[in-house]
Amino acid sequence: MRWMFVFLVTLLIASDFLGHNPGLGPGLSVKNAALYTISLALMFRMALTGNFKLRLPGFHMAWGMWIGYAILTFFTAWLVIHYRNYNELLSAIALKNDLIDSAIFCFAAFYGIQDERDYRTVLSAIMAAIGVSSVLTLTDLAGLTALGTKVGESGAEADRVFGAFGHANETGALLACMLPGVVALALTTRGMQRVFWLGCSAATALVFVLTVSRGAYAGVAVGYTIAVFMCRRLIPPGKIAAWAISGAVLAVVSGVAAAIIYPAGAAAIADRVFGIGSMGLSEASSGRSDIWAQALGEMMENPISLITGFGWNVYSTMPTVFAMHNTYLDQWFNLGLLGVAAYVLVYYYSIMAAKRAAAASEESSLRADMIAYVFGMLALAVSVFFGNLYTSKPYFFMYMGLTARGALFVLDKAAAAKPAAAPAPRLGVGVSLRRA
Repeated sequence: MRWMFVFLVTLLIASDFLGHNPGLGPGLSVKNAALYTISLALMFRMALTGNFKLRLPGFHMAWGMWIGYAILTFFTAWLVIHYRNYNELLSAIALKNDLIDSAIFCFAAFYGIQDERDYRTVLSAIMAAIGVSSVLTLTDLAGLTALGTKVGESGAEADRVFGAFGHANETGALLACMLPGVVALALTTRGMQRVFWLGCSAATALVFVLTVSRGAYAGVAVGYTIAVFMCRRLIPPGKIAAWAISGAVLAVVSGVAAAIIYPAGAAAIADRVFGIGSMGLSEASSGRSDIWAQALGEMMENPISLITGFGWNVYSTMPTVFAMHNTYLDQWFNLGLLGVAAYVLVYYYSIMAAKRAAAASEESSLRADMIAYVFGMLALAVSVFFGNLYTSKPYFFMYMGLTARGALFVLDKAAAAKPAAAPAPRLGVGVSLRRA
């Protein structure tokens, strides 16, 4: 089944990079069809073999809460409240695409991967898709290829590289998440494989810089710092210092390379990042503060929404054409406290599983993968405070399910290697040296 996942990843990156995703009907595309084919094959395999065991119950519970409450509030908004301008068909399609399909991407990888060989193959495919797409983005900018890489033309988007994953902010957030995983493969491989992954790492870092996404920059600065603190017992202090210095050097080199390869991008960095101190709040946040104030004001006028939310996709009925630009506020506005909690718990359980696996792993490559996931997902968790994700969801949710399965491989192996506890010696009938 691993080759079905490799095909799915290839289909995803090809359609996203070329900007062509043929539709097969309302809410259905070629990518969806490939995903559903894998899911059906997985269900048939489980039915025939009877091989199903629920693992990481908290992780499953968080997903269940998130999707279940979204479905409940969708029907409430549609059939009970009747919001003006609420389009139930588009909202239902959004529910399927944004939540249900995301869960399928995650759990198809979680249950479809059977062993460490499957895990390594699919992980390499995902990271190769990120790295190769970054290389092709740079060759487009350099004029060596013409695959249609989009560059912002005006306003806050001027001269920003959008890359393969939708808007520049979304590409920046995804690359912040995946860059540690690509680097981990570069550090744990040898020969020509290492050369390949080093090239992918450099290209990914450079495209990340050229997105000029301040939210993604904040994700790296804050998320990676939190990850260092969380993994301080797993990473020797010398390595932490070396990585910090290497990161600073890489940032400088990437900035210089960006100025050489794409001078307009360097000007955009200078304007958006270094010129932020001279801007007002609205300009500095690219209008986010105004959008957030409008949403919060609407919630304050309806205090019950602070707890329950307005209902799935109700933000689409507000008189604005702008996205929320804050995933947490978006979940809170639509799904209330339960929606935000479920969303955070999905991240939390997967990150903690990876952290436990990193502590238990004796294999350097698996430990590096798990630590990389902690770094990447914490960076993404910070980045989405400043944006919404659409195109990139299949990649990081598949990565989430894959890493959760990889963590179980590590934890199961560690548990099997533990010697069984010897029974306490007994002094006689009913007498034991073990304390009660």
